[in-house]
Amino acid sequence: MRSKVLFISAGLLIVVLVFMSTTLADISHDPAAPIAIPTDRSLNFTLVGSQAGAFAYYSIEYPGDGTIITIELDLAPGDPVAIKGAGFNVYGPNGYFIGSGSKSLTKTDRKELHWSDYNPVPWLIQVYNYLDGVPVNFHLQVTGLPDPEPELPRAPVMLAAEAAAFSMTSANLVGDQGGNYHYYKVDSNGGGSEVTLHLYYAPDNHLVSRGFGMNIYAPRDGILAAYGGHEAKFKLELPGTYLVQIYNYLHGINVSYVLTQE
Repeated sequence: MRSKVLFISAGLLIVVLVFMSTTLADISHDPAAPIAIPTDRSLNFTLVGSQAGAFAYYSIEYPGDGTIITIELDLAPGDPVAIKGAGFNVYGPNGYFIGSGSKSLTKTDRKELHWSDYNPVPWLIQVYNYLDGVPVNFHLQVTGLPDPEPELPRAPVMLAAEAAAFSMTSANLVGDQGGNYHYYKVDSNGGGSEVTLHLYYAPDNHLVSRGFGMNIYAPRDGILAAYGGHEAKFKLELPGTYLVQIYNYLHGINVSYVLTQE
């Protein structure tokens, strides 16, 4: 009888180890390098608990438009002891505490959080397990995030001769869903020298960088010579005027920026 119990325990251990080996891609133990969740999705992973706490970290870019984000965490085992010792916390920038998962009213093995805000900032989701030596299987689901942005069109809407020359400039650009632009020019004699442009802007986060940046077009046929969110390098191989396009597709969002040239 005793050997039978040992056999069953060993089998369970093998199942747990196999499950853990197949879910490592869905887990990060480093709060400085969380796994990004760009849109609605679910993840499965296992944490073996510790008295000091075992943790897994995930992040989302909250759009700041008042959308309600729902975070649900299912636990297995999901008994009262596990529910007490495992769950999740959510933090904003600089460690600002947003909230913790609370017991679901509809599912006994689930913790959940519903939250909305008007600040476009990253959220850090910390999943924890304080059950010393106990492996807990987690199913994390996030809903309410926006769909991925469509690929941005890259077409200048201004003649290079009409753009302003610059060495360093600062400005504000309010976004539009169809795109809003500022234009600058870099004159070239075709000698092939390299130019590096730096774009600094605020607010600066992953959400903003999806819809704000720069494109550089060559003097002929509107060919895209370079592009970037913070830096773009290109060679002045053709004589004429290279057109620098600063774009903002973040509808109603005002972005302050400084553009410099090396």
